[in-house]
Amino acid sequence: MLYRINMITEDDGWIAIDTSESGPKPAVMLAQSIAEEIGGTVWQPYPEDAQFMIKGDKLRLMFQYDDVFGTVVILNDISDKEQVVELLERHFEKIKNETTN
Repeated sequence: MLYRINMITEDDGWIAIDTSESGPKPAVMLAQSIAEEIGGTVWQPYPEDAQFMIKGDKLRLMFQYDDVFGTVVILNDISDKEQVVELLERHFEKIKNETTN
């Protein structure tokens, strides 16, 4: 699975991510990868939506998929942007290595 940051909005802290697969699976895989690292668990705050959070995540990130924006990570605090970009890029590489081996 390939991931690449497409855009980061400065106003509301949305990180749009291009993925090699459509649907909610890339968002779920990304959330699960980060959850494993921090010892948290993935949950859906609104079961009818493809939105996922990680219990125990101090950054309080929201992982989302929809037909309009695709895969998006929504920052709780825009000041966390650099830290989150580093985190995401590390997990993009980890998931790529796990899914190509």
